[in-house]
Amino acid sequence: MSPVGPRVSKEEFMLALGLNPQAAQHEQYYRAMRDEAIMVYNRLNQDNTHLLDNVRADPNTRPPFFWHHIRPDHQRWAIMEIWRNAGPLTRPLFDRGGTSGEYGPNWVAGWLLYSVFRSRDVRNNRNRRKGEANGTSQEADKRPKPVEETASPKKGYYDPVRNGTL
Repeated sequence: MSPVGPRVSKEEFMLALGLNPQAAQHEQYYRAMRDEAIMVYNRLNQDNTHLLDNVRADPNTRPPFFWHHIRPDHQRWAIMEIWRNAGPLTRPLFDRGGTSGEYGPNWVAGWLLYSVFRSRDVRNNRNRRKGEANGTSQEADKRPKPVEETASPKKGYYDPVRNGTL
């Protein structure tokens, strides 16, 4: 099984791991692994000791932090921490990711952790860019949309994975 980089789609990630993205049981495995990555993500966001020196020195820096602001040695620690603390259900899947290559030390844990950071990055989340604090707003969904908003073209962001340039 070949490792995949952190920017491939969830479907490509699951296929590379030997999971079927359409199988409900495999989705449960994915969610369990993601939950384990979220626990480490939360630890990285508890304080600024994990940040690059120049970012840590900025008094305006507040959690949630960006992936590229985390020190590389702490990124590696976090990946290893996910792998080390994997539960009995997810351990065999994380064990498939051990590598000393470009995506080492564990491409599975690395993909999941990067994915968690990316999904919480307000610059790459349409709902949060609209000013909704937690990414979803039931009240906003119930309100009728103004005519201008429905008539205007959909604004999105460029994603090289989804747009097919990789």
